[in-house]
Amino acid sequence: MTTYDLWMTKFGDLPPLKQVAIMVGMAIAASDLLTALFFLVVRLDRLDAALIVTTLIVIIVSVPLGAFLVGLNYRLKQTALRLDLALRKDDLTGLSNRNEFYMQAQKQIALCERDNSAGAVLYIDADYFKTINDRYGHAVGDGVLQEIGMLIRSTIGEWDFAARFGGEEFAIFLTGADLGKADWISHRILTGVRDISKYLRINDLEVTVSVGIAIHRPGQDLEEALVAADKCLYAAKNQGRNRIVHADDSPATIFEPKLRKI
Repeated sequence: MTTYDLWMTKFGDLPPLKQVAIMVGMAIAASDLLTALFFLVVRLDRLDAALIVTTLIVIIVSVPLGAFLVGLNYRLKQTALRLDLALRKDDLTGLSNRNEFYMQAQKQIALCERDNSAGAVLYIDADYFKTINDRYGHAVGDGVLQEIGMLIRSTIGEWDFAARFGGEEFAIFLTGADLGKADWISHRILTGVRDISKYLRINDLEVTVSVGIAIHRPGQDLEEALVAADKCLYAAKNQGRNRIVHADDSPATIFEPKLRKI
């Protein structure tokens, strides 16, 4: 951090009244100094000369103060953007966090016509993740999560969104997707995670995931769709992991799991 940045930070920490007092004081001091200087070198007994001198003083004083205020406002906006991003993103994976996922998914469901499905929900969990942490250390565990996050980002479409729900759990909302597309995306993720050991250069590291799929039903809220996907994920875990289980998309049997195994 430069001396200017430190000074700006200290100035920004002052109470607003002190900031205003400092800027007004600097403007008065600079104006008085310039007025005295011009009085000594320029004859001010004519109106045109006085107007020119006054204009020059205003320009000389206001330009640096204006630049200072613009710079301070820019820094405040950048800080606000970083804070907003931090509130919406997961630091480790770069995916959205749970709150952002809920907000975006609920917005998408609200935009959907009542008689149509808004898309598909995928619930993903890294298999035996605690074992990975215990055997290889938390740094490798974090690397695995980062790779899963990058794989998800590279797999989903422009209008889809994904989040890390915490720990080794992830959720994806595939906007407008049917079961076929959801199954295809899930297979790409299921097979893609198997290459993580190559990227991390750990030959005996085995990374797999389990995936639960639920298609959003017309009139269904987000929580119901997530519960359906979570039930399928739970079924995938019970059936041996490293597989995809989806809910039947008919309303009467929405919670009945259907197995997809690689």
